[in-house]
Amino acid sequence: MIQKDQFGFNTFWWEQLHTEDQIKACVECVAGLGFKYVEFKRFSFKQEDLVSEFKMAVREAEAVGLKVSNFVVLRDLVNGGEKAVEDVIETIAACSESSVSVLNSVFGGLPEPIKGAPEDWWMPARPNHASGWETAIPAIEKICDAADRYGVDMAMETLAGTLVCDFYALQELFSRFDHPRLGVTLDPSHLLIHRNDIPYSIKRLGQKVKHVHMKDAVGRPGELGLDFLFPSLGAGGIDWKSFFGALDDIGYSGAVSGEYEQFKYMAQVLNNDPAEGARITYDEMNALHKLTYG
Repeated sequence: MIQKDQFGFNTFWWEQLHTEDQIKACVECVAGLGFKYVEFKRFSFKQEDLVSEFKMAVREAEAVGLKVSNFVVLRDLVNGGEKAVEDVIETIAACSESSVSVLNSVFGGLPEPIKGAPEDWWMPARPNHASGWETAIPAIEKICDAADRYGVDMAMETLAGTLVCDFYALQELFSRFDHPRLGVTLDPSHLLIHRNDIPYSIKRLGQKVKHVHMKDAVGRPGELGLDFLFPSLGAGGIDWKSFFGALDDIGYSGAVSGEYEQFKYMAQVLNNDPAEGARITYDEMNALHKLTYG
């Protein structure tokens, strides 16, 4: 069964992890709340010497009893060109030098839709997914070659509004390109938005699941805040008992990382206090774990 010592937190609300003291304050907060893992996003760091910065983050996390489950780099592999690929590969190298074996990433946006002639103004633009895959597959091939060289697993996350947005897009990915280092960050919120069967998706992905996020959701694909939201854990549409049960069925033993993405509440009620977001998330994760396992 999933244990509470697998609980982690994604610390992207700490937007400036530029100094040893800033990193220390972040990890002391996360560890003090009871989390055992911590997840860092690349953009929180200065970017001047990524290897040194990542090593410092790992060192300070371990000093307070935390394990770094993964780093995160978000780049658009569909529209971002070679620079996006180079940034991901640079982050893979920094993970390896820091002895962190998982990098969480995404595929990014969609190519421009195909528009009709001006005189056919009544014709809606058509999706252009084929063009997106033609760009994304060579990009992920280069990235996985680098991941293999550096001994790092790529945990690609589904994201609403992008080329790889749900379980079925992941199946399309793996039918086009597969690699021992190519895996998945299982975030159930985006599967819920696309009306995927979450337990079925987890069981089908099996050992491809390299990392797990906990985030609830309501709504359907569209505009954040109007068409979908990420509410408190347990307040959305996810059946958390079946979620944990499916992870148990595949023998998942890695980190389960909470993400706090109530953006309006964070800004207007919590005054952008990351410690409060982390505290709320830990309490909610504990409650759902107790509901599932007693």
